[in-house]
Amino acid sequence: MANTPNIAIVTTLRNAGRMLDSFIAYHLAIGFSHIFLFFDDPADPDLPRMRAHPSVTAFAHNESLRESWKALSQYETQGAFIDREVMARQVLNAELAMGKARDMSFDWLLHIDSDELFYSPHQSATEHFASLSGQNFDTMNYPNFEAVPEQDDIGDVFREIDLFKPPAHLTRFSPAAIRLLQATPQLLPNFFHFYASGKSAVRLAAKDMRPMGVHDFIRADGHYPGTHSTRHFILHYACCGFENFWTKYVTLGRFPDQWWNAYDIVASIGPFHLQARDVVAKGDRDAAKAFYRQRLAIEDDKKVSALVAAGILQRISEPKRILAAAQR
Repeated sequence: MANTPNIAIVTTLRNAGRMLDSFIAYHLAIGFSHIFLFFDDPADPDLPRMRAHPSVTAFAHNESLRESWKALSQYETQGAFIDREVMARQVLNAELAMGKARDMSFDWLLHIDSDELFYSPHQSATEHFASLSGQNFDTMNYPNFEAVPEQDDIGDVFREIDLFKPPAHLTRFSPAAIRLLQATPQLLPNFFHFYASGKSAVRLAAKDMRPMGVHDFIRADGHYPGTHSTRHFILHYACCGFENFWTKYVTLGRFPDQWWNAYDIVASIGPFHLQARDVVAKGDRDAAKAFYRQRLAIEDDKKVSALVAAGILQRISEPKRILAAAQR
């Protein structure tokens, strides 16, 4: 392909486990050529193996990395939060990766989490980013789907999960569908339990760009040309499987009710995140599993079929097929 772009991903991760190899294999299969991994736990057992991977640059959260953060433009605003806000560390890691990616002559950098996949249903990621050449914008935001688990025991979510809540702009529910949705406690009170604002890629040739939180990029003066995709998405596999749910909230611990002491979590994304924090903090796995089943997993096959038929949920199996092919 003429003018084939060099595209990369940056992610900050912890406890990725068996999902990590699928995360890498999938993105390399669809056209990304490099992945910057920032291991939030410097003792992560996958770190030595990833450092030997030819398509990965792996960093440990250690004193050397923390010293590197101090030279970044976002350190002034994020430095005070690096020990309590994982998103502060994500912002700094993304900015550091932008510089590394420029040095390695990459054209675009996508910032996502290790429980997310870039989903391009009509073309490869390479073809998509090639189509952006010459376009007059420096960031592209991708709306996100949110995965819905259908059982407790899930290992590699990317190979096992294919049920999703679609983004708001793809939902046009009938009155009957709305009644069905309202009768499904796993989809209430907010349709999405986590973010619904998508994730973004940045054109690395654009000057003075920096991360704006974990969802976008911006110039220091606040002015930049950006756009939103309507044909390419992020698949967010949040808390799929009880062990993944439990581990996530044990790791996060008793985090505050606000992000950065400023943004109310319930007002931003609804109550699920704080409710999950509180039930796991009690240390009662049975109570936490009951919460997971009542508020997250939909284990009733007939209910799932009805939700899919009504357009409330959607099956997306392409990542499973791509990973199966990559394994051969």
